[in-house]
Amino acid sequence: MVVKTDLYSILVAYAYKNNSPYIGVNAFLDFIENYAKKLSEENPEWLAWVRDKTSIFWQELTVLTERGRCQLQSDASEQRIYLCDYHTQRIQKAYENSEQSASQPFPSESSLGSPIPDDQKRTLKWDDTLLAYLFEPHSSDNSAQILVITFPDGLPHALVLPDMIPQKLTEIALLKIRHYLRKDGDAEFILRKLIPQFHGREASLRDQFNQLLIRPLDCFRIMETGGEFVSLFWMYFCIALKKDIKTRKGGESNEIAASQAAYVIDTINAYYKVLATKQREKELAFKCLEARLAKPPFDYTLDQISKFTNNKGVLLLSQYSETALEEWLKRKSTENEQNALPPLLIMRNARGDQYFVLKTKLLSLCSNLLGMARSQVKEALSKHWSKLISEFSSEPAMENDDQFEKLLVALVEKHSPLLATLLDDPKLQLVCHEAEQKDSNITPSVVKLFDNGRLLPYSTLLFIERKSLLFDVKLMLPLWYSIPFLTALIGFFKNLSKKKGKTVKAADEETKESANSIDFESEQKSAVQLLIEELVPEGFTLDSYMGELERRWGWLIDKRAQQNLVRDVKSLIRDDYRRNMQNKKQLKLTRQALSEMAKTIIDSAPSLASINGKDSLILYAEMYLLSLKVNSK
Repeated sequence: MVVKTDLYSILVAYAYKNNSPYIGVNAFLDFIENYAKKLSEENPEWLAWVRDKTSIFWQELTVLTERGRCQLQSDASEQRIYLCDYHTQRIQKAYENSEQSASQPFPSESSLGSPIPDDQKRTLKWDDTLLAYLFEPHSSDNSAQILVITFPDGLPHALVLPDMIPQKLTEIALLKIRHYLRKDGDAEFILRKLIPQFHGREASLRDQFNQLLIRPLDCFRIMETGGEFVSLFWMYFCIALKKDIKTRKGGESNEIAASQAAYVIDTINAYYKVLATKQREKELAFKCLEARLAKPPFDYTLDQISKFTNNKGVLLLSQYSETALEEWLKRKSTENEQNALPPLLIMRNARGDQYFVLKTKLLSLCSNLLGMARSQVKEALSKHWSKLISEFSSEPAMENDDQFEKLLVALVEKHSPLLATLLDDPKLQLVCHEAEQKDSNITPSVVKLFDNGRLLPYSTLLFIERKSLLFDVKLMLPLWYSIPFLTALIGFFKNLSKKKGKTVKAADEETKESANSIDFESEQKSAVQLLIEELVPEGFTLDSYMGELERRWGWLIDKRAQQNLVRDVKSLIRDDYRRNMQNKKQLKLTRQALSEMAKTIIDSAPSLASINGKDSLILYAEMYLLSLKVNSK
C-alpha cells in the first residue's frame, strides 16, 4: 500500500508491483484515479488526485524529469515513463539481508526479472578487468550505475553497485563462503586440503580458518593489510574451494553462490597483495631517499631530489608519485617532537631558492662549506692585499679587526653565498642547541660555531688571522715592500702623480658630461611636452586636468579632509620623485616608464589601497610627476 501521495513514491510502488521500470502513462492515470478514490475516504490527502489527477501528474512529472529521476519516452503506441533508479534500488534491496541470502547466488538480471539498459551498466570480467577497475581513480565509473561481474564455467553473472566495491562485495562473498563451509562438514575437508601448503604454520592456518567460520567480516580488515601469510591463505583457499565445488557438479544454489564468492575473493585478495607490494616498494624507496639525503653535499633542491636513483640506478620517482614525494617532504619538514625542529629542514640560498637538508646533517654541511670557503676567501684576500701592497697602497682592514671582519663577511657572501645565508639562519643555532643534548643523533660540527648564543667572528670560523695573513702576504713580496719608511715615501709620490692625473681627467670628463647633459636636457623637455600632449585631453591644461582628477579620486564630504588627502598624496609623489628620478638623471622618460613609476608610488602606500577611483589616482600621479618635471627645468 502506498502511504505517500507524491508522484515518485506512487511510480516506484507501481513499478515494483508490475516488476518493470517502464510505466505506460494512460494505464498509470487510470490506476491512480481508481486508487485515489479508494484511499480518499480514509485519507483526505488523496482528494487532490481525485479532483485533478492529470494536472498534478504532468506538473510533478516535469520536475522529476528535470532532476533525472525518470524519463518520458514515446513509441508508436503510447507514452511511457522510465524510472532511472529502478534497477539500482532493486539491487540495493537485494543486498539488504546479506546474512539471510548467503545461500543464494549474487543478484543477476534474470533474478531481477528485468533487463538493464546498456548505458546503465558496465561489464567486468572477474579477473583482469575487475582488477583493473579496482585500481581506477575513485574505484568507480561515473557513467555506469551498475557493474556486471561475469564468471567462468557457466556461472551466472553478479550485479553490484560501484560503492559496494571492494569492502561490501568482499563481506558478502565471505558470508556466502562461510555458509557453504558450515554445510555437510565441508570446512574440515577444505582445511585438510590446505594443510600441506602451510607446513610448519598449521596453527596460523587454523586461526585464520576459524576466523572465517566465526567472524567472517573481520577477515576483510586482515585481507586489507596484504600480508604474506594472509595473501597465500586466500590464494590456496580459493583454489581448493573452486576445485571442490567443480567435483560435485550439483549446481545447487549455495554451491553457485560459494563458487562466485571464491572468484570475487581471489581477485580482491590479488588487489590487496599488489597494493601491499607497492606500499612496501614505496616505503623502501623513501628510506633510500632519506639515505641519499644523508650523503654529501647534504643540500638538495626539489629538482635534484626528484632525480634520485637507488643502488641499481632505478629512478626513485618511478616507485612513488610526485604527489607522494611532496607529501613526504611536507610531513618530514613539519612534524616535530617536544618542540624540536623537524627531521627535514627547508633552507633558502642567497637567491631565495629553496633546498632541503636533514637536521642531522646541517652541521656537517656547515663544516664542509666552512672548509671550502676558507681556502677561497684566504686566496682571494691574499691576492687583493698583495696587489694593494705592490702598488704601495693599503686599506683599513689591514690594520683594524672590525674592518677586517667586515671584509671577510663580504668575501664569504661573494665566494660562498650558501654559507653566508646558512650562518645567518636562526635554525643553525637551534640545531647546535639540539646537538648538545645527550640523546641527539645530530652529527656534531667540526668547528665551534656559537659562544653563549652568539655566532663567532668569521675570522675564528674560517681560521684566518689578520696579522698572520698580512705577514704571509708581505713575505711573498720583495724585501723593500716590508720597509715602512720606504713604502710610505714611494706611496706619497705615486698618490701625488695620481691626483694630478685624476684632476686633468676629471676636467675632461666634466666638460664632456656638461655637453651630454645639455643634449639630454633638451631631449627630456621634448619628451615631457609630448607626454603632456598625449595624456591631457583637449580643452584642459595640465593643472586644470589635475584638478578634474582630484575630484574623481579625492572626493570627501569634509573639505578639510579632502585638502589634507590631496596634500599627503602630493607629498608622497614629491618624496619619491626626489629619491628616485633625480638620482637617475639619465633615465629616459617614456609613457611606460611614467606609468610604472606612478603605479609603484601609489602601491607603496597601504593607506591608499582602498581608496575609490584608484585608476584616476594613478593617472593623477602621472600628471603630477610631469608637472614636477616641468617646474624642475
